[in-house]
Amino acid sequence: MVIRDAGDEDLDDITRIYNMAVVVGGSTADLTPRNLDQRREWVYSHNPRDQYPVVVVEVDGKVAGFASLSRYHARAGYSDITEFSYYVDKAFARQGLGSMLVEWLIEAATRIGFRIAVCVVFADNAGSTALMHRFGFERYGYLPKACCNGDRLLDVAYWYKELGN
Repeated sequence: MVIRDAGDEDLDDITRIYNMAVVVGGSTADLTPRNLDQRREWVYSHNPRDQYPVVVVEVDGKVAGFASLSRYHARAGYSDITEFSYYVDKAFARQGLGSMLVEWLIEAATRIGFRIAVCVVFADNAGSTALMHRFGFERYGYLPKACCNGDRLLDVAYWYKELGN
């Protein structure tokens, strides 16, 4: 397994994996699949990339997931906080890739100099909730019925971790 910077050659896989999350539900608030141009715009919005990286994880040469550090808020006073996200191809679920990506994101955020990392997780997403606990995140908020994800309302949990910078 290798984590590396995402490039244009990865856009098809990033789009495929993200759209899998949209269709399955429970890990994104998007309700309709995204096209390649929309995912390209999302990747390019992570600027500058040395501060807001987008990476992929490969298993035997195949892209099996992706992750990113994003700007938490546009206002300058929040510039030392980053929000992260990660998605794993369902064919590679339960193989430790989520853990690998979260660990990489925490290390990268710390190295870059962020003070706090935050993550938004649907409250019924047991896998991501377990990862938040495992990596020492604390829940700082809970918004009941925050997202109408098709035919059901989902609660949202907000998690943070102080990075020691």
